[in-house]
Amino acid sequence: MMMRFRTFQVKSLWFWLPALALLGASSSWLRADGRAYKVIVNPSISINSISRDELSRIFLKKSSKFHDGHSAAPVDLSGNSAVRDAFSREVHGKPAAAVEAYWQQQIFAGKELPPPEHSEAAATEFVRSNSSGIGYVSSKAATDGVKVIDITD
Repeated sequence: MMMRFRTFQVKSLWFWLPALALLGASSSWLRADGRAYKVIVNPSISINSISRDELSRIFLKKSSKFHDGHSAAPVDLSGNSAVRDAFSREVHGKPAAAVEAYWQQQIFAGKELPPPEHSEAAATEFVRSNSSGIGYVSSKAATDGVKVIDITD
């Protein structure tokens, strides 16, 4: 009976070691605050932080201005981006597919068009060159020429 217990411990050890190694490797792309992305704005925008609700409203085009009155022009990452899905889940509270369904309804109703979709480099360039630009990129992406802002709850 003691032998079985030791065998179980060794087997479970061999199971957990690779799993823990993978977990450590996959979490290395997260920011210190645990996010897989960072929110970027044009340096001319005076805000240094934004609430999750305000961020969601801007990206769903329910609001066209920041809380300081400056206009907001959001840019999304491509639809198949894991960073976009993480952003959608954390900011909108739903997966990217649900946000895409929301935009299909908006388009069909003739209300709004979704923000443009770009790669990380193109989204960063959009924000850099647009005085109202706001976007998000992976936590490890270069952010030269743009300002990274904090998200508050």
